[in-house]
Amino acid sequence: MRLSTSTSFFGNRLDGSYIPFKESLHRCYDAGFRVLDACFCHALFGKTDFVREDWQQSIYELRNEADRLGVEFTQSHPVFLPGHIKQHPEEKQEVYRIMMERSIIASSMLGVKWAVVHPVEARPRAFDTEDSIRENIELHSWVVELAIKHSVGIAFENMIERPTSKRRFASHAGELAALIDAFNDPWVGACWDFGHGNFLYDDQRIALRTLGQRLKATHVNDNYGKEDEHMFPFHGSVDWHALVPVLTEIGYEGDFTYETHKEFDKLPDQVKDQVAKAGFEIGQYCLSLA
Repeated sequence: MRLSTSTSFFGNRLDGSYIPFKESLHRCYDAGFRVLDACFCHALFGKTDFVREDWQQSIYELRNEADRLGVEFTQSHPVFLPGHIKQHPEEKQEVYRIMMERSIIASSMLGVKWAVVHPVEARPRAFDTEDSIRENIELHSWVVELAIKHSVGIAFENMIERPTSKRRFASHAGELAALIDAFNDPWVGACWDFGHGNFLYDDQRIALRTLGQRLKATHVNDNYGKEDEHMFPFHGSVDWHALVPVLTEIGYEGDFTYETHKEFDKLPDQVKDQVAKAGFEIGQYCLSLA
């Protein structure tokens, strides 16, 4: 298990602009990271260099520069639409399909092993796990097929379920496991987001053991169980001393991948690199617990 972080690690600039992939690669490298997660999420809103017509050339250049530095891409986060895909206007759904396809192809070009996808929830009157599983198979089968064609696995992520809100499919590890088992394909697995899990579980060791060998990717971030704050470990209430050893216990073979961009969103750009180095040291301590 290695320490990894997202290309969105440094968050947005104060003017709302996004740090280009290649600049992020270099800054993550300077902070100590040698493994990265390619974040394509912002492309859905027409942001980042990923939406340009020459996006493939941009990805080729990014891969070449990563190879030159000795940096490996092992995860990615393709685009996603909040809520249910079909509740959005058709033109937005079409942009989603284009950018999802682009996300998968780019993941393959970068050598990514697992692309993280958000499950959806069926919309019956009452919560129904089986309906939601069928809905996800219907909506995501084309993504899975495309990913397998390009030698990329799909890891479905656990969602946020707040104690005061209605039930939400795939927030519980058992539902996530059932979805993965329904696909019945070694190219389909789970991504566990510890920040999301902190909304629901007093002890996330239960969730990790439920997923077991299905766990292929992680989103490592902390919060206090009330907001999705995306902070460094030990900056919230997640019990990392208890959880990290369980990753070893269940035979997890992926990376310990930061999704902690909100540590940086309000920071002036000139101090972000110092904070990044501190975050790297926190991650190294977490790995020592494994």
